[in-house]
Amino acid sequence: MTLTNLNDNRAVSYSLEYIMISSVSILLFLSVIMLSGSILLDLPTDITATQQFNDVGNNIGTKLIMFYLIAPENGTLSTPLDMPATIGGHTYMVKLSATNTTDQQVIIDADDLDLNISYTINGIGASIPINGATHSASGKHRLCFDNT
Repeated sequence: MTLTNLNDNRAVSYSLEYIMISSVSILLFLSVIMLSGSILLDLPTDITATQQFNDVGNNIGTKLIMFYLIAPENGTLSTPLDMPATIGGHTYMVKLSATNTTDQQVIIDADDLDLNISYTINGIGASIPINGATHSASGKHRLCFDNT
């Protein structure tokens, strides 16, 4: 066996090329995985949360219409308002306000999302004045009507 083969470096370039291409490929793959995680997880969560906020708003609107239909001329009504404490891990504020003399609005404002959903309930403002606000994390919620 002779030592003339120690200076032969022809096979080194193939090994070095394999290591470099593999390293770049792994880095590219990891960066794509890190960036796509937020797209694959956060976007569906936000869409689902928006739908659940819509459900809460529709529930409140339905109860307000129920008050309008069955409210006595002299008396009180009270009903529990079922609202989840969080939706998609986000707390929210529900505001009931009058936009003008006839229309009432239910506004749902998520605390840490850029989300503000508004529902207009037309025509009941003259009969049932609506005003108030509640936070989803404040415990039990009730809608009350007092016309005494």
